[in-house]
Amino acid sequence: MNNKIFFLFLLVAGLSLALANEQPDLHGMPETNVPSKGEYVYLVELDSIDIYKELIELEDKESSCAMDIVGIVVGGSITGFGAFLVGSGLYAMQSPDDGFDRIGGKLLILTSIPVLLIGIPVLVVNIGDYKVHKKNAMKRDKYQEALDRYKVRMQEEGWKSVQFMVVPTLNLAKASFGANAVLQF
Repeated sequence: MNNKIFFLFLLVAGLSLALANEQPDLHGMPETNVPSKGEYVYLVELDSIDIYKELIELEDKESSCAMDIVGIVVGGSITGFGAFLVGSGLYAMQSPDDGFDRIGGKLLILTSIPVLLIGIPVLVVNIGDYKVHKKNAMKRDKYQEALDRYKVRMQEEGWKSVQFMVVPTLNLAKASFGANAVLQF
């Protein structure tokens, strides 16, 4: 049974190689390079360099961290000031005097509540935005490195397209056959 399959494979492979260079018959259709009415022909030559540049520009727009750093400094300062007010109020409340220091400590703690309610959300939101923008900056840098590697590879090898090859394989020891696909960028 395996010999029949092997013979069939050799027959198909031989016919494929023999007929590989023949062009299909277009049934008498005239060859023309001019598009007919209503047809549009677009010739787009797209290089990977253009794709990389678009990706880099897109990530560059989303990678600005300057406002986030300002927001972290402002939010951290407001939160730090609120924490200072809480600490001062707690220290003043533990004084041995029952008078002004305890009342002043309570007022400092009450004053710190709205300060902390403003400072903590500003700090947390800006830290989150900073992380997102930093990831975009890292992605932009990876795209730039990939573009640089691509340019070097193009200069060394001198090819500009994707190459796809299908290579038939034949294993005589196991009486099997198949095909391997190779994709090169």
